[in-house]
Amino acid sequence: MVLTQLNFEDFDKLFNPKHVAFIGASENSAFGAMLYLPAFQNSIWKDSFYPINPKYDKILNWKCYPSILEVPQPVDLAYISLKTKYIPQVIRECVEKGVSWIVIFASGFSETGEPEGKELESQIKKIIKGTSTRVIGPNCLGPFNGAHGMAFSFSNPKGIPGQVSFMSQSGGHLTQLIDIGFKRDIRFRYGVSFGNQIDLNCLDFLRHYCKDLKTKIIAAYLESFGSTKGKDFLMELKKTTLKKPVIIWKGGYTKYGEAAAFSHTGALSSNLKLWKAMARQGGAILVWDNEEFWNTIKTFELLFPNQFPEGRNMGIITPGGGSSVNMTDLFASHDLNIPPLTLDSQEKISSILPKENVNIKNPIDLGASGFVLEIYLKCIKVVAEDPNIHFIVIPLWSHHIYPHVFKRMIKLLKRYSKPFAFCLPSIADDLELCKRFDKGKEIFHQQRVLYFLSLRYAAKSISHLCDYRDYLLKMNS
Repeated sequence: MVLTQLNFEDFDKLFNPKHVAFIGASENSAFGAMLYLPAFQNSIWKDSFYPINPKYDKILNWKCYPSILEVPQPVDLAYISLKTKYIPQVIRECVEKGVSWIVIFASGFSETGEPEGKELESQIKKIIKGTSTRVIGPNCLGPFNGAHGMAFSFSNPKGIPGQVSFMSQSGGHLTQLIDIGFKRDIRFRYGVSFGNQIDLNCLDFLRHYCKDLKTKIIAAYLESFGSTKGKDFLMELKKTTLKKPVIIWKGGYTKYGEAAAFSHTGALSSNLKLWKAMARQGGAILVWDNEEFWNTIKTFELLFPNQFPEGRNMGIITPGGGSSVNMTDLFASHDLNIPPLTLDSQEKISSILPKENVNIKNPIDLGASGFVLEIYLKCIKVVAEDPNIHFIVIPLWSHHIYPHVFKRMIKLLKRYSKPFAFCLPSIADDLELCKRFDKGKEIFHQQRVLYFLSLRYAAKSISHLCDYRDYLLKMNS
């Protein structure tokens, strides 16, 4: 089935609905969608929210309607949380009402692998064919708007709105990403969980995010292409990545993961080689797990496009020979270079450090002198001014995890145009250090400074950034 391609303006009623209905609302259920009902009372929809259930006259002090056809206002967005056998008839009523968007929260469709589930999806597509009503799902949580929160995101703390828009076949990943975004200061514009993608799919949202001027970074968790085709997605991807980066976390890339993806969203088996070829040809960044996903999103959010590195040459500055060797191996294994500093820079650092137990070339091993802040700062300044270095990486030990250290280093580094990042790998195993870091983390967020809690993910994320830069240079040459 081919539906008419949506206009850009059509999505406004999805991400900014004025009137919202909830079909199947109940105060008696403690599971699933019902957990979020009370949150609507404190939202911008408190006076334009319409519970639908013929069993009740009132729900949580709202008037409850027996059918969406009885709602006195036009409905932009309707959520459905019902047993699957009732859903086709309810969708017919939504079409009759002229509802613009339907989000089917309920599961029990093609992801079950049963013929009945597939038949239900087929019925839904037939009902909406040729109408102005569009469906998100089934088996999903629906839309998210970073400016005011929305629906099933109410369970998460509200972060600062920004320029990252994402799509996800998994509702859990949407919820987790919003939560991580709040904790690590990833600033979102739009998001959507679309489950089985029987109507609206990843291609529709890729197009929309590409056209949206306030979206700077696009992120996606995908198990399949849903109701679109891989070749169509690739063609749109090629257009999009020339304007803004697209980060794709591919779920179900092992044989066991494929089986899990099918039972999760009904995603059909897809060739991993094809996904890799698509990412390579289309300029997308392909990642493989949740940590890599949000670390890469954060890196692009902070550094694209105004602080793109001019190349892949890393300058590493740390007190500790073993740790400097470890970092060099990790970064080099991710196609990043650790070239020696210029002779002039080496001479400057040699005048700052003692002669023994240090390395003045790169990585710069400060030895025990690195625990003296003034010495560390002087060496950072030399590296920042070195023409051989494109990106500065500063791994900090527990002795450096103090707000005054962060402030001094950031103030110095911001005098230069080169991108930089801090690595704090020791935090995860030390509860007291975590508490101390919480006080300093606010400085990173306020100053919009890149930091990592893992050396490996630092290397991966920076490498992805350099890969995208290389792709753009190649396409524009």
